[in-house]
Amino acid sequence: MALPSRRLALARDAIEIVLRRLAVLPASPEVEELRARAESYSREADGWSTSPPTVEERERLMKRVLGLHTAVAKLERQRPGT
Repeated sequence: MALPSRRLALARDAIEIVLRRLAVLPASPEVEELRARAESYSREADGWSTSPPTVEERERLMKRVLGLHTAVAKLERQRPGT
């Protein structure tokens, strides 16, 4: 198996950050939905190890991951005491 590309590592890291941030938020339907999306994106990125994505596929995933980060930040701001 080839070494993971820098972009693959970046995608995995970004998804892992989302999952860690979600883990400290109180349970809610929104948190569960975002966690499910993050896990789905993680599986997609894992598939890149065996079948590298096109530039368009990679950019689409990274835009979706950025959207997750934005959604998590919004939830964090809504948390009482923050």
